[in-house]
Amino acid sequence: MFRAKNDFLTQYRQEGETTLACIRELTDESLSQAVSELDRTLGEIAWHVVQSMIVFGERANLKLDGLSIEKPMPETQAELLSEAEKIFNQTLSEYEADVTDENLNDVVDFFDHNMPKGALLYAFITHQTHHRGQMSVLMRQADIKVPDIYGPSRDSE
Repeated sequence: MFRAKNDFLTQYRQEGETTLACIRELTDESLSQAVSELDRTLGEIAWHVVQSMIVFGERANLKLDGLSIEKPMPETQAELLSEAEKIFNQTLSEYEADVTDENLNDVVDFFDHNMPKGALLYAFITHQTHHRGQMSVLMRQADIKVPDIYGPSRDSE
């Protein structure tokens, strides 16, 4: 659980930038990469991560004017990256304006599960990290560069 605004913002910036770095490496062709026909594609996972910035932001009671999870998945990598950058930057600005050390203890609703805002924001970070791990596996399968995440990847050597 986050107990300090600056701790959360530092982590949010770092994790968001890392996710954007992954999306920058995608290609239009790689968006359809999947483990199997039963699983999400790389593009669908990336879009889910981007859309979750809105979902978690809404649950943290941010004012996210103009952002909607109803928007369909972009068809190209360039459109996906553009949307991801827009959503990341807007949510970051709202978190900077909204979060305080004190309100990290406020109880928020996460789909009928009440929790402190700081716990919700920690859950968001781990959610993004989990799905970015899935993305990195599919990026390898699609034979595209995996950027440095928590240290160098073999592509940075």
